[in-house]
Amino acid sequence: MITRNPERVAWITLSLAFTAFCLLAVVIPLGVRWQLLYAEREQRASVESLVGTVVVEPSVGRGPIPLGKGQSTEVREGTTIRVDETAEAAITFFDHSFMRLFSGTTVRIDGLREPRYAFGRQPISVQLTLVTGRVQIGTALSPDRPLDFRATTIHCESVLDPDGSYALEENNVRSEITTYRGRARILAAGAEEILTARQRTQVELNQPPQPAMGVARDLIINGDFQESLNVGWRVFNDQGTDGGERDGQAEIVVDEGRRAVKLSRTEGQGNHCETILEQSIDQPLPDLVTSLAVRATVKVRYQSLSGGGYLSSEYPLMVRLTYRDAYDSEAEWIQGFYYENTAGNPVTYGQQIPRDSWYLFESGNLLEELPIKPFKITKVRVYASGWDYESLLSDIHLIVE
Repeated sequence: MITRNPERVAWITLSLAFTAFCLLAVVIPLGVRWQLLYAEREQRASVESLVGTVVVEPSVGRGPIPLGKGQSTEVREGTTIRVDETAEAAITFFDHSFMRLFSGTTVRIDGLREPRYAFGRQPISVQLTLVTGRVQIGTALSPDRPLDFRATTIHCESVLDPDGSYALEENNVRSEITTYRGRARILAAGAEEILTARQRTQVELNQPPQPAMGVARDLIINGDFQESLNVGWRVFNDQGTDGGERDGQAEIVVDEGRRAVKLSRTEGQGNHCETILEQSIDQPLPDLVTSLAVRATVKVRYQSLSGGGYLSSEYPLMVRLTYRDAYDSEAEWIQGFYYENTAGNPVTYGQQIPRDSWYLFESGNLLEELPIKPFKITKVRVYASGWDYESLLSDIHLIVE
């Protein structure tokens, strides 16, 4: 049939060739256009150890790479960086964004992409997963194209605007995201929360983000004593070295309608004792911290020693904040309270307050008062010291902003 109608074969062949030509005339330019506009290429990041030994684990090929202080290496997508409890690291991304990894942090770099061609439409893309720990991120501003910077935890995804400064913390129980500069979108459980400058939020597993709040936060757990003293606090007595055996008491009471902890001791017979509430904090302060303050509501009902005792170390109520500075040296901030000093004892760390009246105390900004800026808060101790005493504490807060 076909051989009997060569003209028909010719027309069919010409039609198919023309159709193919038209398809190619459309598809090839579209394919070239798509390639020019949407093609991406993988980029690199640089990891440097700031303190201690950092372990870099590439996704394929070489095994784990240890980096000593001051050493650096380039990494690709899929690389995991592990920072132990004695180390810190910095990552510089190809677009000049950067990230600081604090001790005890693990991060995986999931994506490092940019358009292959100068007129491509894709954004610069940096994607990472914070497995555990705490990081600080500074995003860069590109004059040529947008930035898609995403940080994921098991609780949420954070989309960070360019030219911003952010802190993320992941501890398996919750994620906390803080915006110091810029804007962040927090996505979790089908909900979205927008953070602007000096705001933060927390996200728990399978829960939407909490409403945005100010960056100020309290480092003390159960500081209002609404739960038992077993929550957050360790209670004990220190008899010192003068041979005393009579311990003081720490108990939850209600005084003038306020729930408080009472620290008391009687029949001390001139022997020293300290009745102590202590809480381990063990948290580094954010790099961009602007304020650190102690706030407390206190009352002193009785003291057998005048002022702070003979050495200004035995006040009927004291607050002691222990911290480490950037050189890892330990230091303390101490505040005592008393209502009388008829003996004229030294009161170096003391503040006189009315007897048996609730007093609202605020330290002011300790960052401006302390001779060396704290790097990490290790613990806080509230205690009564001396021979016989009765003091009350309704609440105590350590506010960092």
